[in-house]
Amino acid sequence: MVLTFGKYKGHPINEVDDNEYLKWLAKPKYSAKFYESEHSSELKFKVPLLVRVEARAVLETRGWFLQAETWDFDVRKIIK
Repeated sequence: MVLTFGKYKGHPINEVDDNEYLKWLAKPKYSAKFYESEHSSELKFKVPLLVRVEARAVLETRGWFLQAETWDFDVRKIIK
């Protein structure tokens, strides 16, 4: 999937090496509490569902997992 917005516009999502950006794309909730965003000046912007799902899949292959509303890293997943 190629991103159609943001600082990585035109790049395939699986080639984005900025995990913080991917975590922003994959957040389950959008609220000012979590999105005083450095990635978007518009707090009401909603990442399209398909982009969110794809970002989550990419993060999970890199050893990240979603716990509640935050992403944590599981080093055991990349050591295997």
